[in-house]
Amino acid sequence: MRTITDYITADTILPRFLPYPYFLLKMDLSHTARLLYGLLLDRSTLSQKNGWQDSEGRTYIVYPVSEITEMLDKGSTAIKSALNELDAAGLLVRERRGFSAPNRLYVKVPQVPVVQFSDHMTAIQPEKRPS
Repeated sequence: MRTITDYITADTILPRFLPYPYFLLKMDLSHTARLLYGLLLDRSTLSQKNGWQDSEGRTYIVYPVSEITEMLDKGSTAIKSALNELDAAGLLVRERRGFSAPNRLYVKVPQVPVVQFSDHMTAIQPEKRPS
């Protein structure tokens, strides 16, 4: 196994990573449910790019529990519990598609206030950093 020893520099290419929305920090969810939401959110961006929308224009994903368990290295019971948590929290809707057809997963995003930032950002100069 390779140890990680490189510092991030201006030229460092970052590894692929999952999005982790800040609102998850304030929600009463298990760590598995939070991690699963990030994974489903990432998968939703792929569905957006591939045009996977239903007749109402809602983006959906197809992600079998067996693949999720492998990706997160968790058992199917833990993943099913996390899916139920996300469903109960209003962050996920599962639509059964019938016998032997894969379920559709609709990842939802809560209403969050829009924060306006200035058009320019000022970098802190090394000599002016607070100590």
